[in-house]
Amino acid sequence: MNRILIAAASCLIAVPAFAQEPGRYVYADFESSVPHIDLAECPEGLAQGDVTCRVTMNEDALHVYVFEAAGDRPFVSVHAYYDEDFDLVLTK
Repeated sequence: MNRILIAAASCLIAVPAFAQEPGRYVYADFESSVPHIDLAECPEGLAQGDVTCRVTMNEDALHVYVFEAAGDRPFVSVHAYYDEDFDLVLTK
């Protein structure tokens, strides 16, 4: 009987973890699962409203992910830039 009660209590504790809308992607999920670089500011033309941008590199492309800056920071959009679309500048 105790095992059943413990299992039931465990299920109730887990419910909030599954309560968000299906398919909703938030920054906390991205942060913990995608290697990325935080951008100080979004590239020109991407910042519409209060948003933050993160960049990932994949072979010959950079992908800029845009998230709302408030609340649980939902995903807004992703933009791909291929090697002919950008110049990489490193500063110290």
